[in-house]
Amino acid sequence: MDLSILFCIALILLFVLFFIWYTKKSFDHHLKNFIELNNNITVITDQTTIIAVNQKGLNFFEVDSLKDLQKRTKFLSRLFKEVILDDTRYTNRINWVTHIKHNQTIRVQMDKGKLTHTFDMQVSPIRKDRYMVTFYNISRMMAEKEAMSEVAEKDTLTQIYNRSRFNMELSDAIRRAQVYQTPFSIILFDIDHFKKVNDKYGHDAGDSVLIQVTSLVKNILRDQDIFARWGGEEFVILLQSDAYELANRLRKEIESFPFHTAKKLTCSFGISHYHVHDTDTSMMKRADKALYQAKQSGRNTVCVESAN
Repeated sequence: MDLSILFCIALILLFVLFFIWYTKKSFDHHLKNFIELNNNITVITDQTTIIAVNQKGLNFFEVDSLKDLQKRTKFLSRLFKEVILDDTRYTNRINWVTHIKHNQTIRVQMDKGKLTHTFDMQVSPIRKDRYMVTFYNISRMMAEKEAMSEVAEKDTLTQIYNRSRFNMELSDAIRRAQVYQTPFSIILFDIDHFKKVNDKYGHDAGDSVLIQVTSLVKNILRDQDIFARWGGEEFVILLQSDAYELANRLRKEIESFPFHTAKKLTCSFGISHYHVHDTDTSMMKRADKALYQAKQSGRNTVCVESAN
């Protein structure tokens, strides 16, 4: 073949390669300018590696440039940790971005110093080898939601769980017991002659007694025990350890405790243990029956109700 023809072909190939390179570089340059308009952390990836990141992202990762970020890692998936919400992990493949559906939201977390930030992540395909990944910071929203949830689940006076939250914990405990055969018990107790405290010393003194009883019991319980105010002067505990031993210890501690105004007080305790086919209602009903027996037996005592 004529050398001039070969030379022409080579020039054409070089031109084509240059055009592809220039087009790609120009495309990435336009992408970079585009993602700077986004007020959320935005990253461009070719499926695995980081191609570009906007200033919002550089600020979050505390780096001056893309090169500085790439020194830390070139792979997008190493910038975050996925939060598993539905027993499915979406980012465990090398080319995971290609499997994220349009408008699908993946919950992820990123550490910044000692703080962990929570994001909703979405992937937008731009073309075959370019994907835009946007991270929407929802940390404040999650914190506010958690705070509101905590307030809704706490008893206003004693700051322990309320009846609604305890019912949720009891339902969960029953489901676990059905699956894993893990035994547990309920202790239902109330303050003996509490109405006399309110009548004699006033409701403020009654509230003080409730707070003191709560504090006394919390100091004895283990971290895994669930403690809640059932209502009025009634309290309830869900636990997996020896319920009778704990109830009797609480009874003695309360009996010997020098309350500020009422001086000497006692409590009565009813216990029910989980049995196969139990429900929330059946367990609480037996605990309430046992508490009633403790009251009928002269108060300041512990009674256990059988499953029959």
